[in-house]
Amino acid sequence: MKPNFINRLAGAGLAALVTLTVSGAAEAQQWVSRHGMTSAQYQSWFDTYKAQGYRLADIDAYSVGGKGYYAAIWSKSGGGAWVARHGLQAPAYQQTFDNLTAKGYAPAFIDAMSLGSGLFAGFWQKSGGAWVARHGLSGQKYQQEFNKWVGQGYRLVDVSGYSVNGQARYAAIWKKQGGSAWQARHGMSSASYQQTFDAMKAQGYRPVHVDGYTVNGKPYFAAIWDKGKGGWVARHNLTSSQYQAEFDKWVGQGYRLVDVSGYEAGGKARYAAIWHR
Repeated sequence: MKPNFINRLAGAGLAALVTLTVSGAAEAQQWVSRHGMTSAQYQSWFDTYKAQGYRLADIDAYSVGGKGYYAAIWSKSGGGAWVARHGLQAPAYQQTFDNLTAKGYAPAFIDAMSLGSGLFAGFWQKSGGAWVARHGLSGQKYQQEFNKWVGQGYRLVDVSGYSVNGQARYAAIWKKQGGSAWQARHGMSSASYQQTFDAMKAQGYRPVHVDGYTVNGKPYFAAIWDKGKGGWVARHNLTSSQYQAEFDKWVGQGYRLVDVSGYEAGGKARYAAIWHR
């Protein structure tokens, strides 16, 4: 099935665009990444990379000053048929979710920005295995769902925090799949995230996913760690220029960007990111 894409975010506004692009020529799979994109700019780059044979590997939706932006990673990796959407209000996201899952697509990753009742972006692909996905969850309800599905042998593979009417909400995906030991946390302040990060590192865990989100002007984090092998680097609370410098440094040393999240802090864009080698 041919992948398709729609854009439903209007009036995103323009801001200074900071982009990151890298070609992993020395790797088995080439990849590219960009951040600070408005909806229209994201659509343009999506179309460009799709035409060049790239597949969306990760997307982050975030808002700064009431305007929506995107960060994304594309990879020349294999896989089954896929569909990507962005700029979806909660009702449209639910309708899209229902339509795609009825056709045999499973959600691979999801992200939401804090605009209205949440503005969603997602990626679905045709793949086997049991899975569960939820969105619009309060912190308490998310913890209940987490305990329920992990207790039944499911593994958290993606989590996104966002704000609706000044309250934290969560979207998440669990899959029944194997892998190394793992841990997940949410609702962490910047200081709490750093403390948890240090404790996980001391126990031999590496970060595999991070999502920054803002509630009532204060940034929070949700993250997943596992005991996978290989070198890694993680940073958070970076300005765009600091993120660019870290990106260039670690990619230059052979690391690959595996996750990036934008969020608002003090009225400015900040970034959290993870590189693996």
